[in-house]
Amino acid sequence: MKRIVGFYSLKWLSIIVLVTASNIVFTSYCHAQTKERVLIYTGGHEFERKAFFDIFKDIPDVNYQELIHPQASPVFDSALIAQFDVLLFYDMVQEIDSAQKAALLKILEEGKGLVFLHHSLVSYQDWDEYEKIIGGRYALTNENQDSSTYRHDVDIPVTIVDKDHPITRGMHDFVIRDEVYGNFKVLPRVHPLLKTTHPESGEIIAWTNSYGKSRIVYLQLGHDHFAFENPDYRQLLKQAIEWVQKDDSQMIQLSRGFKFKDGLYLNIDDVKNNDPIPLARIVTDLGSYNKDFVDEMIGSDRIILYDDYGIRRFIYKKHIWGYAEDGRLYIMAGGQFQRIIIQGSITLFIASATTHVKTKFSPSDTSLNYTTTEDLYRTHNRKYYYANVTGESKEYLFDIVSNTLAVYTVEVLEKLLLRDFELFTEYEALRKKDKKNRMAEFIRRYNENNPFYFPDN
Repeated sequence: MKRIVGFYSLKWLSIIVLVTASNIVFTSYCHAQTKERVLIYTGGHEFERKAFFDIFKDIPDVNYQELIHPQASPVFDSALIAQFDVLLFYDMVQEIDSAQKAALLKILEEGKGLVFLHHSLVSYQDWDEYEKIIGGRYALTNENQDSSTYRHDVDIPVTIVDKDHPITRGMHDFVIRDEVYGNFKVLPRVHPLLKTTHPESGEIIAWTNSYGKSRIVYLQLGHDHFAFENPDYRQLLKQAIEWVQKDDSQMIQLSRGFKFKDGLYLNIDDVKNNDPIPLARIVTDLGSYNKDFVDEMIGSDRIILYDDYGIRRFIYKKHIWGYAEDGRLYIMAGGQFQRIIIQGSITLFIASATTHVKTKFSPSDTSLNYTTTEDLYRTHNRKYYYANVTGESKEYLFDIVSNTLAVYTVEVLEKLLLRDFELFTEYEALRKKDKKNRMAEFIRRYNENNPFYFPDN
């Protein structure tokens, strides 16, 4: 896998198939030897068909089929589902019975990737669980929420919230002509990807979510040809389809004895893929097999290395996520690298914080151990220096899914537990004292319910 790092430099076949037994009509556009098999749900809302499906025809690695409502929902419980890697919803329907609900939930428990587009946010208004699946809701009518709003043909300024996410990687802020939704609900558990400042739109307009073992993406954009032909929208959709796919046969579950590959982890995606920059590509005065090599590497403010293209570059240490040595993982926290034992999706660990205290310099004071930097201040007759003071150890929570690092508090844990609604509801019902006393228990239970997987590489 090629890694792009922001360093400082030193013919198509169209087939219409009628499945008589179940009255299902779908359209298939096939390309030989494809990798990504996408089942597209439509119906319940008109759209510009040619411009929409042209997106998928122009993605060379996609083989897709369209399944049209009202006959589409019964297929949730069909062998057809197993033939696809991704289910993509561009529908707006309300009818779904209990058997179809159970079948969709089973799909999610099995880890099928789901992508939801635009007006799919309006579907299944009477099924509360759908809101938890997709991560939000457009309210047609709701006694607990004012109706949502929309407006066609407006220019929407889009800001990339998470530029390191695989779905938005390589992208920049853009403007798109599309339809805005206003006053729609976004659950706090989701991970935002895009936002806008358009006055008639909700702020967050794209996010990722998880339900069961499935990865889920929602993109609010995508009303008509203005969006379908926009290269930024096309890139978003292509990378969303790629991201939601997950092959558990090539994944191993995180356990306490899991060993990380030795090397430099530039960002959280390197950690999730267990794919660091090898130590052999780090440039120091010592060889990578020297026992002091890592100390030499992290002792400098910047690290020199060779990237995936063999180009010599450097990166500031403070911009690095962490590193691994002898299979043990270290994370940048509190201004220094700290050992962290990943216990699951959520990890409790203890770290010490280094602070810089402004201190008046006294030449007669021999009790202080001045660093080189402090000697520099003294040489220039400065009155003050900044001594490094290691403070008390603190307990932190680290969430590998969202790359959240925060102080160990009830409030932080509540936000993380939102991804497991049943567990969150149970925790929320506790008295304040019991919440604090049972934090470790709920972290353990969350990790048991929501295991994290790494590529078996």
